[in-house]
Amino acid sequence: MIVKFFRRSKDVGSKPINYFLGAEKDREFARILSGDPVITEHLINATKFENKYKSGVLSFAERADEISEADKLAIMRSFEATLFPGLEPDQYDILWIEHSDKDRFDVDSDGKQIKGTERSGRLELNFVIPCHELRTGQRLQPFYSATDMRRVNAWKNITNRELKTLSGAAVADPNDPKRHRKFNKYLGSAPKPSPFDLTIKKSDKKGELDLAGRDELRASIHRHMLAMLSERNTELHDRKAVVHELTTGLGLICERTAKKSITISHPLLLDKNQDPLRVRLEGGIYNEDFTPANFTAAADEKYDNNRIRRQIKDDTNYSEGMRIKTEQNQELYKDAVAPLPLDIVVKPVITAETPHARTETPPVADSAFKRSIQRP
Repeated sequence: MIVKFFRRSKDVGSKPINYFLGAEKDREFARILSGDPVITEHLINATKFENKYKSGVLSFAERADEISEADKLAIMRSFEATLFPGLEPDQYDILWIEHSDKDRFDVDSDGKQIKGTERSGRLELNFVIPCHELRTGQRLQPFYSATDMRRVNAWKNITNRELKTLSGAAVADPNDPKRHRKFNKYLGSAPKPSPFDLTIKKSDKKGELDLAGRDELRASIHRHMLAMLSERNTELHDRKAVVHELTTGLGLICERTAKKSITISHPLLLDKNQDPLRVRLEGGIYNEDFTPANFTAAADEKYDNNRIRRQIKDDTNYSEGMRIKTEQNQELYKDAVAPLPLDIVVKPVITAETPHARTETPPVADSAFKRSIQRP
């Protein structure tokens, strides 16, 4: 399971709600697990701050029917406690929506779905949070990377460590080196998994790159870089060497380097305005902290050997992070006094369908004044 927070936060309330549930609230394979979309939408629209809401997803490698409903509820409540330590449930609003529409079919070599292989899709627990504290109306910031990332990341690691599927198997660990992707095969518009079930091929000449389109160029670059990485004495020692190979070895132009990607262009791959098309390369090879040692068997062994150390670190980071955040929230919202309970007397409503015991009705004495009437 991984935790991802989305960047959009300034739209009206209907935008995130319609994305998660559909404009007519009929998105296929989506269901509400907790909260009320109408209340959440109105709270977002009533928010006076620039960032009106925070949304994101807990994304699992496991299918939706592999995690029990009780565990889904426990995960949601635990995540809420991690985001809002020191706050009561009535001080924030959160809407939880399950998606299970990803990877429902096996696909063939052309990327087409194979009939008869339908199953429950991967589990995604999406959330939307209006950005204000409900008792005071003050701004509420559910997640700020600089201060909250360590605590949330520790929660993710602890949850992945303790959570089990219905069959008793452990859930996938996204930090395991075995799961690190050398490149992002889902980037681009080409059919999946073709042409990304790549055959390793080193380009001897710069002209061997496939310039039929952006996806084809990206795939041919991946083939070359995989071949370079698989060499016994690889020349790809770090990010600097990767950029050097792309520019000097393949004749590409490095347009931009980011923490987790490199954007390149080729002089002969042009758009409709005859400007070079930019192609973004993502994956472990193109990361800022790339080292070939991360993709070896030794990295897997080292990760397994450090299991106890990682557990101690995660537990410490989580407990300390929760303590600090609790103190901050209690100081920030110290004036958020809980309202007094309403003094309401509830009387039962008796209808014709309300069962009740039969009672004997006492005779009614006729105490009305009697007058004599004289007839003609």
